[in-house]
Amino acid sequence: MPSLSGQPETPLSRNFFDRRHTKIIGTLGPASSTYEVQKSLIEAGLNIARLNFSHGDHETHARNIESIRRASTELGRPVALLQDLQGPKIRVGRLINGQMELKNGEFYRLRYGVEQDDPKVIPIDYRGLVHDVRVGQRVMMDDGLLILAVDQVREDTVVVRVEEGGLLKNRKGVNFPDSKLSLPAMTDKDSKDLLFGIANRVDYVALSFVQDPADIHQIKAMIKALGSDIPVVAKIEKLPALDQIDEIAKAADALMVARGDLGVEANVERVPNLQKKIIAAAARAGKPVIIATQMLESMITNPRASAAEVADVANGVLDGADCLMLSGEVASGRYPVECIRRMASIIEQVESWTFKRPSRFDMANPIDLNWEVNESIAISACEAADTLKAKAIICLSLTGSIARSISKWRPTTPIIAISPRVDVARRLSLVWGVHGIPNSSFYNADTILQDLPQVLKNLGIVESGDIVVITAGLPINQMRPTNMIKINRIP
Repeated sequence: MPSLSGQPETPLSRNFFDRRHTKIIGTLGPASSTYEVQKSLIEAGLNIARLNFSHGDHETHARNIESIRRASTELGRPVALLQDLQGPKIRVGRLINGQMELKNGEFYRLRYGVEQDDPKVIPIDYRGLVHDVRVGQRVMMDDGLLILAVDQVREDTVVVRVEEGGLLKNRKGVNFPDSKLSLPAMTDKDSKDLLFGIANRVDYVALSFVQDPADIHQIKAMIKALGSDIPVVAKIEKLPALDQIDEIAKAADALMVARGDLGVEANVERVPNLQKKIIAAAARAGKPVIIATQMLESMITNPRASAAEVADVANGVLDGADCLMLSGEVASGRYPVECIRRMASIIEQVESWTFKRPSRFDMANPIDLNWEVNESIAISACEAADTLKAKAIICLSLTGSIARSISKWRPTTPIIAISPRVDVARRLSLVWGVHGIPNSSFYNADTILQDLPQVLKNLGIVESGDIVVITAGLPINQMRPTNMIKINRIP
């Protein structure tokens, strides 16, 4: 049946409903590029497929988009697509012999260029180099393996002293962890990739190397100008972003804790604390948050995860993440399907005992907070569902906003969001505890409320005698914001 978004609804299977609240993102790559593997990933528990635009061409990504959509439809399980833009990446130019040894205590000169012509000068493909760095700041190369300190800043050259040396090779990445760079948030490549993503109806766009809210406003303006409303995920991987994390959280639609680059930019020992800080900022803003990088790294080559990795995944759930992300494990590892299955199993185990603890809404003190109407309804729905031991909270919502508001309070009750927009239903795949269902009879209040019990029964969500809490904006056909809570016992 067609929906208002112009895309066909996906007939949902009975097993679409997964009581696991924390969602799983998997990165598509050579190990997960076939229809058969992608179908198995979805069956194992994949909720969001990540398209990494640092690798692959548009033709490859288009095949993966078509394949994931087809597998999702066949299995009757909604899967969102996350387009991850490459962002501005600074690299070393081509070296004389393809490589050079940086010795501790020696001085070198960094200069804008693409090819080395002096063994003491390291070419860097960044024009703003001399304007953005200061004496005493660090320069890190090759994922932080080589560390240099700025000794002097000259007219067109930066003199650095090697603190931790080693072998430097062509085109290795360069980080400036102590500097706020004047690089644009989006490169020409990113703009072209964004056009591709919008044309192919991706569900989220992730912006790399975000430094301040202006970066988010810029890409959102581009998306709007192109006639779309695709939500934006801010990847937090640079230290300057931490200074404005609350403002970035408000501007973005979701945050990602990009632990790989954070570990390069900061001392790796700081990453756990930075992770908690980013998650807390997302919770304050009521936005979803993703934890990424090296969650089951050993499973790239081994069929089993280490105890430390299992603990890391468990801590991600305990910290309150909406999504946990697998990168190389699914993109290029030997056991992509097993990785998804293992992560789903860990999440289910952790949630089975964490739900015995108080939820966020139990600790709220409404007297001290200035509630908006939708927030009051959200927390009331959580409390009603908890008190009545409801089987589900049903949100009749055009945009999914009320479902996201309810999710941020982390009720133990599953949240079912019914929307006429297929894209909104898919986007909710990224939100903790929410299951999106597209329904094109949404605007006929009598029909949808009358048919709702049987729809939920058919999907295996409820049985006769179960209680559900329903939120909606009435009259539905006037597209009102959510203004109603209804408690139903399923006949």
